[in-house]
Amino acid sequence: MKKEGAKIGRSVGKSVPRKETWEKVTGSTKYINDISRPDLLHAKIAISPHAHANIKSIDSSNAMKIPGVKAVITGQHYPILTGSPLTDRPPIAIDKVRYYGEPVALVVAEQEYIAEMAALQIKVDYELLPVVLSPSEAFQKDAPLIHEHLAAYKRNEEVYPEPGTNIANRTKIRKGNMEEGWRNSDYTIEVQVTLPQSDHAAMEMRCCMAEILPGGKVIIHSASQSPYIIRRAISQSFHIRFTKSSFTRLWSEEALVEKPRFRWNFLLFWLQTRLAGEL
Repeated sequence: MKKEGAKIGRSVGKSVPRKETWEKVTGSTKYINDISRPDLLHAKIAISPHAHANIKSIDSSNAMKIPGVKAVITGQHYPILTGSPLTDRPPIAIDKVRYYGEPVALVVAEQEYIAEMAALQIKVDYELLPVVLSPSEAFQKDAPLIHEHLAAYKRNEEVYPEPGTNIANRTKIRKGNMEEGWRNSDYTIEVQVTLPQSDHAAMEMRCCMAEILPGGKVIIHSASQSPYIIRRAISQSFHIRFTKSSFTRLWSEEALVEKPRFRWNFLLFWLQTRLAGEL
């Protein structure tokens, strides 16, 4: 019996068309923005301009005065944590921000440009805290603590946070006799390598669409590479039956592209649950 995997060996060194190539080059591929629903609302985030700060207050009054704005959501509305291997990340910052650009509020409006305009009107009073600018600074004994309750986070994998530090897990790799290796080496070279911050370059921006049908079924349209993981995580976080959720995966970019992150899927479903009872 001929195995299907045998074809892979004959593909090495050849140009093999990807399954979705024809749809993309002809412009027939469907992206999130190609999907619409009656009375679709749009959401934009207000982000922190600081890398580390306590949130003293959030004023959304000016944003709510803009015609077309339906709601402004903050982390206090639903203070949950997500993430893997540690559940250490709130979808929206709750009491403090831990990196530049962290969402502090979510604005919902009838049109995208209205939501974006309103997000700029969110006023946040911050108490600035010392920042950590590199991994080498983070594990110093006197480094500012980014996660004060590191040991209390739920663990989804076999990791071992170190309380009172910024170390979420310490991985030790030992193979062979290092001392003997150094002695037998003709040359010993020490070098410190740093890499600049980078991000993916997908053609489609991070986005998703969520809807809750009258019967309670949840449908999320996304380009994520991890539809089943997100479906399970949303089911657990919002206490809905797994069979009541549906995740529609559109075309995803290359494997090196990570979009959208879990955050947008959580935020959009979260908004649906709140707005269903408010509008």
